[in-house]
Order: sequence, then structure tokens, then C-alpha cells
Amino acid sequence: MKRFELDVEPLSADRIPALLEAHGIRVNRYAEEYFAHPKFSFSRPGKMTVVIVSLREIGFDGGATLDEISQRLPVLGLRPCPPGTGLFLRLAWTDQPKSRNSVLSGTHASPDRAAVVFSEFLERDDAFPKGLYLRNVDDVLWLRGYVCDASYRFPGEALFAFEAPED
Repeated sequence: MKRFELDVEPLSADRIPALLEAHGIRVNRYAEEYFAHPKFSFSRPGKMTVVIVSLREIGFDGGATLDEISQRLPVLGLRPCPPGTGLFLRLAWTDQPKSRNSVLSGTHASPDRAAVVFSEFLERDDAFPKGLYLRNVDDVLWLRGYVCDASYRFPGEALFAFEAPED
């Protein structure tokens, strides 16, 4: 388990591209679409604790769908992250392990060593990004949006970020 204490601040959508560029963080078109959604926000400015765990660590040895993960969170004492969390987590996690492959898209599978930021959906439409994930590809830090349908099963080794209660 990896733990981060983040300082989340209000940030307008028009400031996001410059902030990402200043830190050398790349995004895909799904992330841009996610940032542009009217419900995308940093709804709870202040300090927050985020933990990154594998699905296996939280009892999903055979993997899980997003709905299965959501149903288990209350039992684990974890919560979905606010939509803007991925940006601040990406800025904080600069030493993320490198992916063992450099394929960025088109595989329809959980990317190697990616960490999905689990958050409530902005839209229920399967063509709209469900959220964001972080990845280090060839020493380039990425914040990428992803799409999947309700039946997609993330593997047990998939990493997910959740909001945790502060100590």
C-alpha cells in the first residue's frame, strides 16, 4: 500500500493544461474530455489522504468490476476520490514505477503498473471517460482518462487509488 497526503486546492479547468505542461505531465484526449465536463471539480479543497492498493489487497483476487469495487468500499472504510484528485495525485507521485511496456492505448486491458483513481462517474455513458489513471511510460508521467463498460473486469493486480480517512 502506498499512502499520500494531498493538499487539494480549487483550480479552474482553464488552468489545468498549463499546470500539467509546467510539470511535464502528458494527457490523452479522454483526460481532456474529463476535465472539460461541467461536473468535474475539486469539490473538497483542503487536505486529503489517498491510498493506492491492488485489488488483490482489498480482497479481489480474481479482479473486479467498478460496481463490485464500489460496493466493497464502505466495508473497507474507503471512499471514491473527488474527480479532481487524479491531478493532485499525479503531481505528488513523481516516482511511480515505470511500465514494463510502452503501449499507451488500443489494448482494451488494464495498462501495466497504472493506478486508477477511483471516483464517482461524471456520466453513465460508456463512451464517456469513467475516470483517470496514472502511468509512467518511458520516464514520462501521464494522467490519462479511460473508458470501459460495466462488465469490464480489472485484474487482481490492478492498482487503485481511494480516499482514506485521515489519521
